[in-house]
Amino acid sequence: MARAIIVLLFFLWQPAMAADPEWGLAFARGTESKETDILKLTYRHPLKDNGAWWMPTYAQLGASLWRVPDIRGTTQRFDVNATPVWRSDTSWGYVEGGIGLYLLSKTVNNDENRLPSSLEFGSHIGAGVRFGRSSSIGLAYQHLSNAGIKQPNGGIDLILVQYTLSMGR
Repeated sequence: MARAIIVLLFFLWQPAMAADPEWGLAFARGTESKETDILKLTYRHPLKDNGAWWMPTYAQLGASLWRVPDIRGTTQRFDVNATPVWRSDTSWGYVEGGIGLYLLSKTVNNDENRLPSSLEFGSHIGAGVRFGRSSSIGLAYQHLSNAGIKQPNGGIDLILVQYTLSMGR
């Protein structure tokens, strides 16, 4: 795990090559509950590259539709989210990570997951490959939790598959 983090930090340190806005569509599934599905629409706006490795390369805004089990049966939730993303682009694809805020329409309470507050923090790490000059497909691991704001803070882990389309290439 430590090696993977070091490799990711090396890739994130490299200056970003992409400078075009992107639209993305992602499908996520919960790792603990196969009944948790999320459909996410994202917009990524490139940020000015000032050469500092610690500055994010993109600002991502998103909205998601959730299908999640609850104590009363399967229900729907919505969220809006904002995430600074650190990404290193190469000729073949990208490696990225991000930490952001999520505002859920309603809390989640089931046997596998508990998100007891509407304000959640989401972090992700992922990689993707390019298809041509304007699109890519990626895979990411994401964790959402409230960072201990309200207990019990069970959180939820997700695997995401995302397709992005660059608007300038």
